[in-house]
Amino acid sequence: MRVLIIDDDTDHAESLGYLLKADGHRVEIASNPLYALSLVRQFTPEVIFIDIGLPYMDGHKAGEKLRSSFKGARIYAITGRSDDETRRKSSEVGFDGHLVKPVDYKLIRELLTA
Repeated sequence: MRVLIIDDDTDHAESLGYLLKADGHRVEIASNPLYALSLVRQFTPEVIFIDIGLPYMDGHKAGEKLRSSFKGARIYAITGRSDDETRRKSSEVGFDGHLVKPVDYKLIRELLTA
């Protein structure tokens, strides 16, 4: 699968990207949503993992923009924020799930094979 990771925590993004590549997925990483919005046009991800606390534009707003451009892509919040309000907003903007860091990689695998 083509997987896009949008996260300003480069250690987290690179670690997740490494695991996904080891499983045979094509992976692109963007450290900010502005770059991600230009990258998606050429990469056309099937799955997007997006942090909520991003510079320039929060992950919910970026997720809305991505959802409108890539209706078939699955979009998951992957964030340290677990409060009810953040989860509610993830659901409202159309995310397919809200994962709280640290996420067990087994769950990521299950999502990608579902």
